[in-house]
Amino acid sequence: MLKPGSYFRHEKTAVSITNNPMLLTSLLCVAWTMFGLIGHDPWKSEEALLISHLSQFTSSDFCLDLLAINDVTLAGPLFYLIAINFIEIWSSVLAPHDAARLTLSVWLLSAILFTALTAGELWGRTQSWVAPLLLIGSVGLLVKSHQLSATPVLISGLAIFFYGLASAPRRSIVGGVWLGLGVSIILLGTAFQNVAIPIFTIFLMSLINLRYRGLRFTASLAIAGLIVIMSAGIWLTILNQSDPSFPARWVALTWSGATDSFKVPSMHELIYQTSALPWFTWPTWIFLVWSLWVEGREGLKRKELQLPIVLGIAITLVLVFTTINKESGLGPILLPFALIGSIAASRIPRSVGTALYWFAIMASAFFTITAWVYFSASHFGFPQELSEHLLELLPGYESEKRDIAVLLAALLTATWFLLIFNIKRLPERSILIWAMNLTFGWMLSVLLLFHWIDERKTYAPMVHSMMRHIDPNYDCIIAQVGPAQRGLIQYYGRIVTTDIYIEKNGQSCDYLIYQDHSEADNHIGLPWSMIWEGGRVGDRAERYRLYKREIGLD
Repeated sequence: MLKPGSYFRHEKTAVSITNNPMLLTSLLCVAWTMFGLIGHDPWKSEEALLISHLSQFTSSDFCLDLLAINDVTLAGPLFYLIAINFIEIWSSVLAPHDAARLTLSVWLLSAILFTALTAGELWGRTQSWVAPLLLIGSVGLLVKSHQLSATPVLISGLAIFFYGLASAPRRSIVGGVWLGLGVSIILLGTAFQNVAIPIFTIFLMSLINLRYRGLRFTASLAIAGLIVIMSAGIWLTILNQSDPSFPARWVALTWSGATDSFKVPSMHELIYQTSALPWFTWPTWIFLVWSLWVEGREGLKRKELQLPIVLGIAITLVLVFTTINKESGLGPILLPFALIGSIAASRIPRSVGTALYWFAIMASAFFTITAWVYFSASHFGFPQELSEHLLELLPGYESEKRDIAVLLAALLTATWFLLIFNIKRLPERSILIWAMNLTFGWMLSVLLLFHWIDERKTYAPMVHSMMRHIDPNYDCIIAQVGPAQRGLIQYYGRIVTTDIYIEKNGQSCDYLIYQDHSEADNHIGLPWSMIWEGGRVGDRAERYRLYKREIGLD
């Protein structure tokens, strides 16, 4: 260590952290998961659609409300049921979107836990803490996993399923139980087509490995099948108790949604997914490539390497041949990437490990300084030029009193600085440092920058302003806007809209919400009369207009 760095090292602390990395790993995983789940409005993404769906649920009939949702490919009943219960439990202290987002902690922590258990089952104690660090250290998973989505549910279900698959040849009963639970979570918590991933994985493993064609694994499959049938049976029974026609409707909806999602990918989609992988899986893919190189052909003969490779192939097939147009859909591929990458993480060339170590230090130091400078500009008005630029992006922004957040951010910055000097040299230090820096950077972003970002991205003020011009006794409202925008308008406005001009009880819709570009001049004529125009503060792209139907001018 450089001489100045020795002043910040406490030898007993450094030895304790270095010899027991599992404790620091656990703390990082919990902090990485929990920060950023609450305290900001829903943003324009899949989260907007899901929070709109959740706002339409009533306490009278969960099954009826679920079947009324048009898009069944976003999430399954288990996702909605747990989210609704969290909203009810935390209703006195959290906004519905914060409470719903808090359910992600259950899925993310279970995914991390079972990733650690699987790595330990396959390779040993070191990989059991390296694999979770590679998972949470992947850049692409960070932001998307903290927005309301069924992707964390899918990753959790796959992690549980894969742990069962890895342990089944040695412990058929235990393996079968986890296999069944994992598949049940995928079946009832996510889109139905995702069940193809475990099916493909089991099929491919049975082809290439004798241990997955024996009686012990057959017993595991029988146990797993029984659990899946019981889980599906319980859900169908709940549907039947609500209405005898509901089970058939649910099966038809999920099946049609799954079949419609499968398609032959276009070249544009293949290029998009391929180009997104390097940054989405950074730096995990580096360790994946090195592990495959080190293991070589001999490694491919062992189930320990065959399993994650086959899982990666199954996930890739489903991702390629289903509709995916956003980065969050790539999340499941990080599970086999992290598991494979952990194999030879301790054997990575010293030069590569040192390069990643210093890159992590410099990137984190740069981001930490940047976060504090941007916060100072938005909160204190210094530096003045940057503050003026931020005000141009978000006119009228006023930073509220945030003494506790600033104090906590200062403590986290000091903790991060001291930890850097108290992790001794070990083969996996670059991974530990990277994941630690990414986690602390994320926490600083949440504490210092999320307030400004939320003010810029939220639709709440715009919707509230628009709703003041709508008569509460309206008949119906047409919303010709994007899917995410419609979801947020329905959530904040507490209304249900339609995207087509309809007749209801012999009377036409009263209002029309129209989305346009700010520079466009597309005015709608009679029988509509514009009564409001607006958009998000600082948004120069989207513009919204509210029209009222003039009676007698149809």
